[in-house]
Amino acid sequence: MTPQQASAWPVRRTMIFGFLGVFALLGGVIAWIAFSSISGAVVASGQIEVDRNRQVVQHIDGGIVAEILVEEGDVVEVGQVLLRLDATDLISQLRITENQLFEMMARRGRLEAERDEADEIHFAPELLTLKDTRPDVADFVQGQLRLFQARRESVEREVAQLDKRASQIKDQILGIQAQQKATREQLDLIQEELNNQQALFDRGLAQASVVVNLERNQADLEGRLGELTASEAQARGRITELEIEALGLRTQRQETAIGQLRDMRYRERQLMENRRAMRDRLDRMDIVAPVSGVVYGLAVKTPRSVIRPAEPLLYLVPQDRPLVISAQVAPTDIDQIYVGQSVSVRLPALDQRRTPELFGTVTRVSADAFQDDASGRSFYRSEIQLDPGELERLPEGTSLVPGMPVSSFLKTADRSPLAYLIKPLTDYFARAFRES
Repeated sequence: MTPQQASAWPVRRTMIFGFLGVFALLGGVIAWIAFSSISGAVVASGQIEVDRNRQVVQHIDGGIVAEILVEEGDVVEVGQVLLRLDATDLISQLRITENQLFEMMARRGRLEAERDEADEIHFAPELLTLKDTRPDVADFVQGQLRLFQARRESVEREVAQLDKRASQIKDQILGIQAQQKATREQLDLIQEELNNQQALFDRGLAQASVVVNLERNQADLEGRLGELTASEAQARGRITELEIEALGLRTQRQETAIGQLRDMRYRERQLMENRRAMRDRLDRMDIVAPVSGVVYGLAVKTPRSVIRPAEPLLYLVPQDRPLVISAQVAPTDIDQIYVGQSVSVRLPALDQRRTPELFGTVTRVSADAFQDDASGRSFYRSEIQLDPGELERLPEGTSLVPGMPVSSFLKTADRSPLAYLIKPLTDYFARAFRES
């Protein structure tokens, strides 16, 4: 080996070792890219929520706020009064409706008594209970009692007058019957005398004029008897008419009561329904907490505020329900999300040096996409439940509250780095080699 070759050998050896090192490194990288695997995950942002979310408090009717009994952040129990609405107008309307209803109920009691020809009115138990405490109801009851008595006495007076007239006619009939008896007796006497005179006339011992006069008197008496009989029949017919007229007075009273009862039934039912609806509204004047929780988003700030029907007044965040994580998954990743999927969770709001990564499981995936009203972005909603014991791993004094942001990593199938590198190319060529 010449001196020149001896001096060049170290340089070539260094280059050879360098190239071998580069080739070894490239080979190692290529082998790692091709044959190693990296855990896949879908990244989804979200927040901590209460299971079944917060409870909105609304009012079906709306109205004017009289009292605000809670403040933002107050802890309330189920059934506790939160707001109280002004019921002044509603109470006035209810009073008017009840007065109309009670007056109609008292009237109905009187009409039913007239229909049944009862001796007294049987009012509804509600009226009998209220008349001792409410003067207006007592006035309704007393007014109908007086009207019932007056109408009854009026009919009785008219019937008594008809009975008196019938009694007078009966006395006339007795007089007619006495006249009929006397006339018949006269006819018997004339008939006897006529028979005697006829026998004498037949033997020539009596004059014809005497016989004719007797026959004439007999005919007059028979005519008189016929008139008396006709007068009696006429009088009896008049008595029958008076009896029918008296019965008609009672029947007319019943028919009038029946007709008025029929007409007022619908109105009374309508008033009862109106009263029931107003009482329901009065019961809703106190807006109570449907669940126990913390007051959040109180929209009513001052008394006398006007609220619209179904307007959200405040929210209650339940404290006795478990916390869940709501994550928003992009529609392009939804095919990789399923119930039971493992999830790792980070809490950006907490100190990352002291806060460990938490683990959980997907418990629910929405069946359809939602749309963010602010950004217009579509997403699928997935719920994540932390595994048992994960909350105990948080630093002492740390607590999770609804609304806290969360970064979720939903684990998917493992893939090689090469698959990650070539996926954009394969997706591009899959779209590029299509006939437009």
